[in-house]
Amino acid sequence: MSNPLDQLEEEASARKRTGRQPGGSRNPRRKPPTGGDDAKTKAAAELAAREKEAERRRAEREAEEKTPADSGPAADEPDGPQGPSEPLDPEPLSKRPKSMPFYPNPEDEDFLWQVQEAAIARREKIPATAVLRFALRRLSDQMTPSEIVRALSGPVQTRGKMGRPRR
Repeated sequence: MSNPLDQLEEEASARKRTGRQPGGSRNPRRKPPTGGDDAKTKAAAELAAREKEAERRRAEREAEEKTPADSGPAADEPDGPQGPSEPLDPEPLSKRPKSMPFYPNPEDEDFLWQVQEAAIARREKIPATAVLRFALRRLSDQMTPSEIVRALSGPVQTRGKMGRPRR
């Protein structure tokens, strides 16, 4: 049997070498670090699911545009009000951000003002958020999320410093 003081000294020297507590975080709410591969595969699966959902929505919009709008209700649809339908997968809804601030650059802000002036000339009220939603719908019809990321991202940084330099 080894001496308990020797065990404590060994643990202390192991901590000094690794710079971490062997038991993990002292914060009970903090989760232990997971492997990067799990997070990457989970993110890839989530991205694929979102792209699939965007394709489904795009197909629905195309189907709505092809059907005549002035036709009456279909025979298989009930005439009464329908109850609230449950979402197919409640998990993606919980992962959406609550709100996103939008800070337009001066050129975009000028364009939004021009849209508002045109709406006032027609005696209509069209908020900037409606313009943004319309633009996002058009963009989702034309490009996939991965294409948008590729178009907006710069070259991948493979070397050099990353992040903000320390003082």
